[in-house]
Amino acid sequence: MPCTNRTVTRISRFALLTGTILAACPVHAQDTARGLEEIVVTAQRREQSLQSVPIPVSALSREQLQNRQFTEGRELERYVPSLKLSYNITQPTNLSPSLRGSTQQDASLAVAESPFGIYVDDVYVGRMNGNNMRLADVERVEVLRGPQGTLYGRNTLAGAIKFISRQPGDETWLNAAAGYGNYDQYEASASAGGPLGDAVAGSLAIQYNGRNGFGTNLATGRNVGEEENWAGRAKLRYMGSDNFDATVSISYADSRNESAINVNGTISIPADRRFGSRDIRPTRGGYYDIFHPDRDYSGGGRSPITNQPRGDTEQLIGSVSLSYDFGGAVLKSVTGHVDTEDFFSSDFSGNGAILGAIDTNSSQWTEELQLQGAAFDDKLDYILGAFYLDEQSTQNVGWFFSFVGPTSNSFIDVSTESYSVFGQAEYAITSQFRLTGGLRWTRDEKDWQFDFRLLFAPVPPDRVVDELRFEAWTPKFGLDYQVDTSGIVDSLLLYTTAARGFKSGGFNGINIFDASVARSNYGPETNWTYELGVKSEFFGNRLRFNTNYFYNRIDDLTLNALVTVNGNPTFPVQNAGKATIQGLELEASAILVEDLNAFVTATFLDGAFRDLDPTSAPATARTTLGVVPETPQTADYSFTVGFDYSRDISLGSSDATLDFGMDFYRTDDYIIASNNDFRIDAYDRINGYVGIGIDGRWEARVTVKNLENNQSFITGSRGLGAFIALPPRTYMLNVNYRM
Repeated sequence: MPCTNRTVTRISRFALLTGTILAACPVHAQDTARGLEEIVVTAQRREQSLQSVPIPVSALSREQLQNRQFTEGRELERYVPSLKLSYNITQPTNLSPSLRGSTQQDASLAVAESPFGIYVDDVYVGRMNGNNMRLADVERVEVLRGPQGTLYGRNTLAGAIKFISRQPGDETWLNAAAGYGNYDQYEASASAGGPLGDAVAGSLAIQYNGRNGFGTNLATGRNVGEEENWAGRAKLRYMGSDNFDATVSISYADSRNESAINVNGTISIPADRRFGSRDIRPTRGGYYDIFHPDRDYSGGGRSPITNQPRGDTEQLIGSVSLSYDFGGAVLKSVTGHVDTEDFFSSDFSGNGAILGAIDTNSSQWTEELQLQGAAFDDKLDYILGAFYLDEQSTQNVGWFFSFVGPTSNSFIDVSTESYSVFGQAEYAITSQFRLTGGLRWTRDEKDWQFDFRLLFAPVPPDRVVDELRFEAWTPKFGLDYQVDTSGIVDSLLLYTTAARGFKSGGFNGINIFDASVARSNYGPETNWTYELGVKSEFFGNRLRFNTNYFYNRIDDLTLNALVTVNGNPTFPVQNAGKATIQGLELEASAILVEDLNAFVTATFLDGAFRDLDPTSAPATARTTLGVVPETPQTADYSFTVGFDYSRDISLGSSDATLDFGMDFYRTDDYIIASNNDFRIDAYDRINGYVGIGIDGRWEARVTVKNLENNQSFITGSRGLGAFIALPPRTYMLNVNYRM
């Protein structure tokens, strides 16, 4: 696992930064006898303390999600090392995900594959449409980094994200909240659950939120950026047996918006040079103003393009989870259904020159069987499993270019079946030393039909029919050692792993002027990731410090590209070549003094291509831009540092608490796309909150995001002409009730 001098220098800088932060926030053992709460996770499919799990896991509890103002999936980027969740140019519900350098830019396509698995209550969600999730009553979010194929469904090349909702049981609860803020932000939510008898428990949760736009359509005078979202979940659980447990869950989310705010921008850098986000200036108005005339863009055909940009995403997730305890082993079945309807019509130019729209219908069934148990006097913990996925998706895609008018329609019909068997075992060689081994076999079968119709020329319709078959074996090996501790050291876990990851290949669905790109496809992306990690606690569990170094060798890295074919722009997904991503990740939290908790999360990355296909987009950057190609979405560093403070105060005859906290996030600059022409310049964000709680039931809280009101473009395209900025400063007053 070689380290370059450049890497060593960067890691040294990072270590200095981390040490400075911790030195500025010393832990005083005499201030309090209270330690940090134990974090229980299900990262390895069973309940374990976070500090005993020998893989990098970020876990956010319900309280932390509230304090960090977690309202959508994108917020995870600020708190999970090596994770990027960029706004997609289609609509706010679709994000372009990246983790440890593996990425997927066109998340709105039915043929796109995520670099990490997304799970809602153990149900794998294959489509990334709607991946900027707004979920009701989230109990915990866990993010696993590194290949997870020996434990989880499919496409866990770089990790897995688990959204875990509250499970009904013997405890009764009632939570409610309402809020209002600038830009006419509003939100309301309620959650209730508890026993419905001796053997049954249930829960119901609902949330509703939205806002007025913070931009203007200068052509019509209307606001842009309006959103209206609601989500609900119901659960019913049978727990009348000591051996058998069953839970039925159904959730639904509906998000309506005015599509992405793609702002037309002027770039001060020549076209043959790389430009940064600071080099972009809005052509008209400000960072959130578009100029989109009100007209009929469809040409009277079957195009899904609407007169004004808009988006609508509906997602239904249903599951039945059954488990039976045989005494020495537990058999579990998770049956899931995900139905996604996703529509957007977006102005990619910000001035009515280039429009695209996609209407998606996707239906997915999954079945997973798990057998977990222990053997050899509990020295061996094991899990064996099988996974099946059946997904059917259709898409109607429309394009409009102003120089020709209504341009083309594409009709996509794609189906995927995935089969896999997997297993993992941990064996305690001694009471402190454990050996882990696992293996997964996966087979993906994909079929698609692509129908293309050019609208501005008398060209016969074109049809492409294709199929793909992939198989992969993905092993994992690991060692961990629980060190004997004394003095200020409370626990110390050392671990190392080597694991292979696999992400399926697929088809190319973006075809604008002809079906040429649809006749090409791309193969799987694989990697070998080598990891060294430490998990530790000090000073009576008042300081928790977890860090890990990984070395990731990627083969056939899949990247979206912009390529000119016959003088026309095309957007194929390519297997660009081989890359190496290595980095240091850190998560630390501490009780500094009584009632004051601080935390730091940070990433330090070094990415480089080892071998490039000479026809790939990164390879052409040398000749077209005169730059050495860099791996996308791999900032040299990013970090978040923050604190939470809670103190009892006197408020008449009531017991009251004062709560406030802040966090500061910063990321270094990074390349956003494979052709290397666009660099997101370094930027930062400050968020905060202050609240007063009364009698442990009521709380009034004021929250603010982007306190400094910094304006930064975060994604976009020189070729399409428009860019998206992070939101401006927003603030809200919330009133919460809990019982």
